[in-house]
Amino acid sequence: MKKQSPKSPIPARETNRTTSPSMEQYIETIAHLLTKDKVCSISDIANEAQVSRPAASRAIRDLAGKKLVEHRAYGYVDLTPQGQSLADELTLRHESLFRFLHGVLQFDEDHADEEACRLEHQLDDAIVGRLAMLTELIEKDADLKARWERLLKRRGPAR
Repeated sequence: MKKQSPKSPIPARETNRTTSPSMEQYIETIAHLLTKDKVCSISDIANEAQVSRPAASRAIRDLAGKKLVEHRAYGYVDLTPQGQSLADELTLRHESLFRFLHGVLQFDEDHADEEACRLEHQLDDAIVGRLAMLTELIEKDADLKARWERLLKRRGPAR
């Protein structure tokens, strides 16, 4: 894994990722279910992700092959330490993007959350890191924030 810049508020990601956006969505779904219910099954994952059981089963098999989840036949699914680390990283990326979209660009919460979900799997580390830094700068500088918000109001509502 790349070294994290000391000023970067989010962890650096490997440039040659071994997980697809779809796999990352499954990791997030499993992490969410484990936080909520402490255990999760293939059926739980399929229901939460709104996919068929066979599709969820194939995804879990692929994730197990990458050592991101542990799953025994007909048993519960759990994240490995590597899978939990990826889930934590994705949560931080999502939060950074949400703060930028909602707090800086002033999109409504639902829209900002939906877009953060899409973007967290697509954007390069450097872009997410700099957006997080820009968000922090604007949040800390009251004058800059006020000037930015006046400019946004003149341009009309976002959504």
